Amino acid sequence: MKEELMIIGKVLGAHGIRGELKVQPLTDDPGRFYDLDGVYLEKGGKRQAYNIELVRLHKGNVLLTLEGIADRNASEKAAAAMVCIDREDAVDLEEDEYFIEDLIGMTVLDEGGQVVGKVKNIIQTSGTVDTVEIVTADKTVYVPARKVYFKQVDLAAGKIVAAIPEELLTL
Repeated sequence: MKEELMIIGKVLGAHGIRGELKVQPLTDDPGRFYDLDGVYLEKGGKRQAYNIELVRLHKGNVLLTLEGIADRNASEKAAAAMVCIDREDAVDLEEDEYFIEDLIGMTVLDEGGQVVGKVKNIIQTSGTVDTVEIVTADKTVYVPARKVYFKQVDLAAGKIVAAIPEELLTL
């Protein structure tokens, strides 16, 4: 497990004149914002807690009204802030589902136990399959996040056992 807070969105800027924030959701389910009572805004190493007054979905984004942010000037100051929640408020995951931040930094091993590399990022696509960015000893490779390639994830040990075809590693 990583930080006690999880990032679930990024403030893109102000929406309107009454302090509403336009938030890019960084979660598979933007509707999950409706279940929250509060969030943290983190920017420039500073973190502040806010109670949520109103949540609306709008054109693929989330519009948030937070207690204490009442006008456009205040909402513009929040631009580029990360929207965070306590880890205990995170959604429950299904089997073989993981939080991206928990996978980043994990060591990827082949089925023989040899190190392939480390997970640098999970790239979410508009399609159905995300891509795992792995930094190997000599380059960065991109592998579709499919169970056929990633056989076992051990969060506690920080390791992923993978069967990645050689042609994906040498592209």
